[in-house]
Amino acid sequence: MSGIDDLMAEANDRWADATRRAQGVEDNGLGEAVKTYYTRYFPAGFFILVAAGTIGATLAFPGTPERWTTFLTFGFLLGFLGALIGGLVYNAKKVVPAAKLGRIDVLLSLENEEKKQVRRQIAGKAPIDPEHLSVTRAAAVQLRKGLATQLLLLAPLYPLVLIPQVMNLALRGDSLFAWLMAIGVGGIVAGVGFLVRDFRRAGRFLTHTAEQAAPGNAPF
Repeated sequence: MSGIDDLMAEANDRWADATRRAQGVEDNGLGEAVKTYYTRYFPAGFFILVAAGTIGATLAFPGTPERWTTFLTFGFLLGFLGALIGGLVYNAKKVVPAAKLGRIDVLLSLENEEKKQVRRQIAGKAPIDPEHLSVTRAAAVQLRKGLATQLLLLAPLYPLVLIPQVMNLALRGDSLFAWLMAIGVGGIVAGVGFLVRDFRRAGRFLTHTAEQAAPGNAPF
C-alpha cells in the first residue's frame, strides 16, 4: 500500500501548491470591462477612424472617385491602428485592474489530467469538485483574463485587415481569391466566437460557484 500512499501524498502536495497560488486571485469586473469596450469605445472609435481615413484619402487624391475601395482601405487601416492602440491602452487601464491574477499559473504544479479536469469543470462539462474549488475558481479567473486580452487585442484586428482586401478583390473580378479570403474571415469570426463562448463559460462558472466558495461554506 506504500505505493498508493506515496501517490496520494504527491497528489496532495500538488494540490496544496495550487491552493497556495490560488489565494487572492479574483475577478473584479472583467465581464463588465469587456462589455463596455465592445458596446461603447470600440464601435465609436472604429466608425470615426474609418470615416476619417476614408474622407482624408478622398481629399488627398481628388478627382478619382472610382478608387473609393482604395480610399476605404485607408480608412480600415486607420481603424486597425486605432483598435490596436486603443485595445492596448484599454487593456492596461481597465482590464488589468479588473482581476487579481497572482504571480504564477495556479495549475502549474498539477499533472495534465488534473489540469484537464479543472478546465472541464470550468466549461461545465464535469461535476464541480468542492474540495479544490478555490483552485478551480482561480484558474477560471486566470483563463478569463487571458481571453479578455485576446478579445481586445486580437479579435478585432484580423477582420479589419482582411475585409477591405476581400472587397478589393471582389470588385476587381478576382472572385477565387476573394472567396478564399472571405472564408478566412469567416474562420476568424468563428474563432472569435469560441473565445467569447469560453469567456462567458468561465464567467458563469464563477457566478455559479460564488456562494459555494464563500468562507462560511468552505469544505472542512
